[in-house]
Amino acid sequence: MARFFNWGSFVPAATFGYAQFETSARAQILAAGIKEYTRRPTGGGIVLHKDDLTFSLFFTRQNSDRPADIYAGLHRTIKEEFVKRGLALGVYNKASDYRPAPGGVSSDCFTNPVSDDLLGADGQKVLGGAIRRFGDTVFYQGSLQLPLARGNKDYKEALTAAILKYFNAGHAREHVSNTVLNEVYTLAQNTYKTKQWLEKF
Repeated sequence: MARFFNWGSFVPAATFGYAQFETSARAQILAAGIKEYTRRPTGGGIVLHKDDLTFSLFFTRQNSDRPADIYAGLHRTIKEEFVKRGLALGVYNKASDYRPAPGGVSSDCFTNPVSDDLLGADGQKVLGGAIRRFGDTVFYQGSLQLPLARGNKDYKEALTAAILKYFNAGHAREHVSNTVLNEVYTLAQNTYKTKQWLEKF
């Protein structure tokens, strides 16, 4: 299952990784002039959501796939699809350069690339994501940080094509019922906006 986010009236906004300290993340987010933020269920650093194309995937893990293998395979498939459509992207493959933020201090996810993140023509990170596993179910959250990405139909089509290719799957657009939307709003209010969630660490 794949979802794209439009963020509605909540932009600009920010999310920070599951295991990071809220106080550190909040200070950096507010310093950037952003008031809307929440903790992600996945890891990683601070991600600013202004005009990025944000998406998530839920799927069943195949065989003994490790998160790192999934991350690499998915991102390389996305890169190939964008290159095929005329947008040159590169793959960051210097795993030894990764330096986790010490002591849970939050870092800007898009200034600290990890292996298999995608880079633009200028060498800056433009696509990153994070994975969390729940048994055999895998949850991936990603952000494409290209100018005006959220409203770019070609980018969304390229991501969709890459996801379908990676999973060797067809797709159907799913209508989200009002019942499901109400459950989402309730979950947002009762979990993801609460102090218990935001200040978990």
